[in-house]
Amino acid sequence: MATTKPPKKKKERIAARTLRARVSDAGLLGNVERLMKETGYTEAELVREAIREYADRERLRDDLAAIRESVGMTLNRLIKQQNTMRAEVTVLVAFMERFSALYLFNTPEPPEETREAAAVDAERRHKILLRHVAESFQSGNLLDAIATEEAESRG
Repeated sequence: MATTKPPKKKKERIAARTLRARVSDAGLLGNVERLMKETGYTEAELVREAIREYADRERLRDDLAAIRESVGMTLNRLIKQQNTMRAEVTVLVAFMERFSALYLFNTPEPPEETREAAAVDAERRHKILLRHVAESFQSGNLLDAIATEEAESRG
């Protein structure tokens, strides 16, 4: 009976290279010595760790740049939305100013003897208006709510 040998495992080749660096900065050399004592690393391990940290720092810089770009785009979009809303509010304020001026011009004051009753009635109707406005906001889109209410009143 013949015995066969198991197939040889291929050795995985790891790319390795020896790096040498001359350090003449006394402060840097002092830091290297201190770190070697504190961490227990050899010079080679310390150099490998420093290179890893440097590579990670570069990746983090790239990530930070992408985040800054994204935040910048978001801020620009929000600024545009805010400017649009300001323009819409300006239009509404101008409309309300013109509407109130037209109303006051075309609506005479009630006679002196009915002013008190008219003021009480106006306050009652104003509270009803405010309640309708609040309900419209709570139901979602104010314009849709007003249109629905208008359609129902005609209907």
